[in-house]
Amino acid sequence: MTLPRVYTLGRISRAFLTGLAFLGPLLLTAIVLTWVFAQLIGFVGPDSVIGHVLTAGGRLFAGDRADPLLSFAVGVLLLIGFVTGIGFVVQNKAKKVLEEAVDGAIGRIPLLGNVYRPVAQLVRSMGGSKAEEMQTMAVCRVEFGGGVETIAFLASAEIFDLGSGPARLVLIPTAPLPIGGALLLVPAHKVQVIPEMKFEDLAKLYLTMGMTVPPQLRGR
Repeated sequence: MTLPRVYTLGRISRAFLTGLAFLGPLLLTAIVLTWVFAQLIGFVGPDSVIGHVLTAGGRLFAGDRADPLLSFAVGVLLLIGFVTGIGFVVQNKAKKVLEEAVDGAIGRIPLLGNVYRPVAQLVRSMGGSKAEEMQTMAVCRVEFGGGVETIAFLASAEIFDLGSGPARLVLIPTAPLPIGGALLLVPAHKVQVIPEMKFEDLAKLYLTMGMTVPPQLRGR
């Protein structure tokens, strides 16, 4: 017995693939958010080191006999209140003064300062709050030769020379999570900054694995 034409395997398969393509952005977003939340819970969840600190802080208000989960929730609320208070403080002109004070204090600590400085620069560049910081993490076009190019971050405004001529340090992100990648030294003449592109434009490009092309790249 043959199936009616409307129910043939080929039509069913095409309908499934069409539905999958339609739901693709939602599925990809769910995968990315699931990964992010999993990392966040592992870092600040109730069973993490920070989670234990939050639980201990919550007990100061919830009581020693309170349920650990309740104490953790109170600790999280206290942390949110603290972060919000800091946000109100740094919204005004005190932001620059506080940033310089914190950067100077932590930057002088051996080992910790070496980790903190580039991380602070990256986070502030992503926020786009300062034009001079965006210049050191600008979006750029990198030419590898043979007609192969890619879009990446200019990791440093400094020009390097290890014996093969002037070179720029670029960060090639990974897709679909542009929070990792490779640092490469590329000849300076093969790196061109795209000033009209911002961090979020490049992030969208990598998060969608090239399906969402920033308008700045069209017609170049």
